[in-house]
Amino acid sequence: MGTSYRIRCKHCGTQFLHYQGNDYGAIIACVGCECHVETEAAIRCPACHRRINTSEEEFRRQTETVMVWQ
Repeated sequence: MGTSYRIRCKHCGTQFLHYQGNDYGAIIACVGCECHVETEAAIRCPACHRRINTSEEEFRRQTETVMVWQ
């Protein structure tokens, strides 16, 4: 299972895509359910290098889910 996000950095406005795999299918989530957002490993903007995922709430404010698959 995986999730693809469209992210717009709140710091510089750069828009980019990010893919997040979810434990190689070990955790099954239903379509329409929010997936867990990783906050331990930094997701950084490719332009300004600021961290996007300091918290789950901060990440959700800057993202739009593009695709979820199993």
